[in-house]
Amino acid sequence: MNKKGKAVLYLNRSQYDEKSINEGKSRRFFEGVIEENGWKYRVQDKDNDIDGEIEVFSMVGETTAKIVKVQLKSTTSVKKGKELITFDCPVKFLNFCDVCDIPVIIVLYDVEEKRAYWLWTQQYIFKVLEKNNGNWRNNTSSVTIKIPIENEVSEESCFYDEIKGISINGINEIQQWRKQDTSEHYFTILEEKDDSNFNNRRISAKIYLERSFATSRDSTIELIKKINAKIKNNRYNKRILEGRSVKSEPDYVWLSFYDDLIQFEYGLPFCRTEWINRKNSPSLFIKDYDQLIGEDNIRVKWEYNRPLQDYLLLNSTSKTYYLEGVREALLFAKSELELLQKLFAEEDISNFYNYIIGKRGEYSSNYILLSDCLPPYECKTLHRALEAALGDLDNLAIAIEGNERNKQYLNYQFISEFYKHLVILNYEIEKIL
Repeated sequence: MNKKGKAVLYLNRSQYDEKSINEGKSRRFFEGVIEENGWKYRVQDKDNDIDGEIEVFSMVGETTAKIVKVQLKSTTSVKKGKELITFDCPVKFLNFCDVCDIPVIIVLYDVEEKRAYWLWTQQYIFKVLEKNNGNWRNNTSSVTIKIPIENEVSEESCFYDEIKGISINGINEIQQWRKQDTSEHYFTILEEKDDSNFNNRRISAKIYLERSFATSRDSTIELIKKINAKIKNNRYNKRILEGRSVKSEPDYVWLSFYDDLIQFEYGLPFCRTEWINRKNSPSLFIKDYDQLIGEDNIRVKWEYNRPLQDYLLLNSTSKTYYLEGVREALLFAKSELELLQKLFAEEDISNFYNYIIGKRGEYSSNYILLSDCLPPYECKTLHRALEAALGDLDNLAIAIEGNERNKQYLNYQFISEFYKHLVILNYEIEKIL
């Protein structure tokens, strides 16, 4: 109610907090300096690691088609020494710069003094961090960087000349510094397959991506381009052990990306990609894509599997609880696999048939038991081996119950597999204990 007794409706409004205000100030300051020189500054709101980019123009107003990426940071408490400014830079941003082929600068805006300072991040990584802090990539949150005070963002020719030089020579210099591909620090190829048919060479791979990259789509896109090129150039083919080599590029490359082993184990990639050699060829793996990396002709599909992944993570059992739960089923499977081989070899095969018919219910109940628990990662292969053994026992009982009496078929389909099941089960048990 207001003073006149009338009802007043108060709406909940989003708060324009101090951080947002300071970010706006830094953007307007930097944009003003760039445009003062006749260049363009484009804001990139959707990017996590990049706030905008500078497009450099000539003195007569023609674009040079040269770009420098920008990350803006604002602060009310600059840690300033005599010659250097100390700043705790997010490691996720440095990881992005570590694999980005386009020059990236970070700009630190001092809200109180209304001044800004800049640093070319790739140059700093290769010339300072690599020499003085070689293990910086192991940091989980931030890395301390030092920005020279002389690197001030200003409407002076020295600043514009520096940025122009980076825009012209930056890509070549980055390539020279990277004596080895730094992207190798951030991914592991878990699996590589040749899925070719008569018409097309098709290569697929499953990739484990370091978590700091998986949380940033910008960083992931940079790695996708590099990994796709690597898989293409691997020239892998399934007949390599026969001495067959392939010189041509594949027609298709399909990549699935995971940021933890739970995702990989259950086939829940957070991202899938498809590269097609010929742009007019039809898509076979990704019909509806979220993003197209045009210059590389890579289709990208972002998956939202996190709820299911969280369910698997929360509901998988501990190793102790799991082994206690499957102990009886494991002993039962080993006992039955050994006994049935002996009964099958007896002259009177009727004992074999009658025994299985009598055990039919136990085979089914033990097999169903396994579906009630999610094993810990360490026990996954044991769980699969036990599931396969109990599944064969249950399927054998179903066949016998259905009056299947062809000994040759039963031996080929079931009995010959029992010895393999025993060997694998014993191996997996020894491995995890």
